[in-house]
Amino acid sequence: MLTKILAIDVGYSHVKAVSTESRILIPSIVSPYQEMVLADLSSTDTGHLVKVKKVDGTTIIYFVGELAVKEGRGATFTLDRQKHKHPNHDILVLTASRILEAQPGSTLGVGLPVAYYRTQREELIQHLMGVHGDISVNDSILRRISFGKVIVYPQGAAALITAPGLPQNGLVLLVDVGYKTTDYIVAEVVGGKVRPVSNLCGSVETGIYAVHETIALEYQNQTGMPLSVVNVPQVLSEEGKIIHYGREIDFNLTLEKIKTEIAMNIVDQVTARLGERMAFVRKAYLAGGGAKCLPVLSSMFPVTTILPNAQWANAEGILAVVKQTEEAL
Repeated sequence: MLTKILAIDVGYSHVKAVSTESRILIPSIVSPYQEMVLADLSSTDTGHLVKVKKVDGTTIIYFVGELAVKEGRGATFTLDRQKHKHPNHDILVLTASRILEAQPGSTLGVGLPVAYYRTQREELIQHLMGVHGDISVNDSILRRISFGKVIVYPQGAAALITAPGLPQNGLVLLVDVGYKTTDYIVAEVVGGKVRPVSNLCGSVETGIYAVHETIALEYQNQTGMPLSVVNVPQVLSEEGKIIHYGREIDFNLTLEKIKTEIAMNIVDQVTARLGERMAFVRKAYLAGGGAKCLPVLSSMFPVTTILPNAQWANAEGILAVVKQTEEAL
């Protein structure tokens, strides 16, 4: 069954895409296709082989997500502020839409960091309205993907829609820790209705990328060999260690130090923006893929709750906005 509405949160680290029926998480990494020597032993269960048929009839093939990391050469991701202008953006949007079985002319909801929302919203709408193609993922049939309507919503504000236990009245704060940027939203709740306070919302130019960048630099310091930031999540174990020629290197002290520094930077900037109104925040929420990566944030903000499914909060919130908009028609 084809879906009519979907929401895609194209993050700098991962793409989170949801419809009313399903959801998909894809690392935001793309590489050109190349023949796999052991193709019969390889599996696209850990990634996606994507074919894009262009208007002129030519077909381009890409490795997307985990497959780009494991099998691709020249795997790329972007930290551009206008990420929709990077070629990877449209490939990721088309891939996620095809996996979610989007029908031609479907309604798409997407998010933008608070800092970029005002300046990029209209441009992003026009750009996505022009994104289309015949797409196949992992040898599925080619299917037309296009969007008849695009809704852009500020990140953080979307995540707040999913927040449980909102007070009936008072100020609430949501901090959305992303890969490159961290958004913060202050909203006033009046009679259960949430109204963002625009002059108390913004973005901090830091996130989990700073953790990976620091680990890559420390790895080079200790081994004399470079490590691409793209590969840090692949080689860094849950115990904070990396194997180098059979030798285990422990990065836990480095991780603890950089995570504390990032958390303090976020707290300092948010607190400075809120000023004396910080004292009146009744409840704070943490969202985003970095919420659990920076646990120290939970103790820095009073009465803090990490949202359930924190990594999915923006996508799910945007989908709720899209559904509400469509039902109102």
